[in-house]
Amino acid sequence: QLEMLRYQLNPHFLFNALNSIRASVAEDNKQARQMITQLSEFLRHSLLGADNREIKLAEEIEAARNYLAIEKIRFEENLEVEFNVDKRTESLTVPSFLLNPLIENAVKHGFLVSPKPLKIRVSAMIDGDRLVLEVANSGTLGNSEDSNGTKIGLANIRKRLEKLFGAAGVFELKQLGETVVARITIPCAES
Repeated sequence: QLEMLRYQLNPHFLFNALNSIRASVAEDNKQARQMITQLSEFLRHSLLGADNREIKLAEEIEAARNYLAIEKIRFEENLEVEFNVDKRTESLTVPSFLLNPLIENAVKHGFLVSPKPLKIRVSAMIDGDRLVLEVANSGTLGNSEDSNGTKIGLANIRKRLEKLFGAAGVFELKQLGETVVARITIPCAES
């Protein structure tokens, strides 16, 4: 069950990424090569790292950067991405593939409920002896919670945190002003 989430790679993302690469080949070979590299690194992280249940947060953030870089090329000026990662968090270990479902939801549902450009912020900070990871997107919760994809993805995250951390792993999804914030709080763990 813990590995099930890892293999739920969004097929629409993969097809869209491949189509974007195909379109870029004729227009900009350098951009197409960059997208292929980013997609390759993302797939390596999401599919081949199954034996690594825990990785350094720096690796998880790098996979998120690769995913969002591809999405940024697809959506161009309609997507703004920001990373706010406390350097002290990068050496901490986290369950692999923890952020990606939150980022996928932020992109997928954010485009449905946000004025353009969609703004996504990925943050990592330390609060006492806890690691706090956030994926925030502009827009509102609205009807996005009614989507089966969101219910399944968020339920998987909650179950995974419960199995790994018990009551010490907390997942929250809330509206803060004009921003939707998905927050994971887990105990800090050094590798």
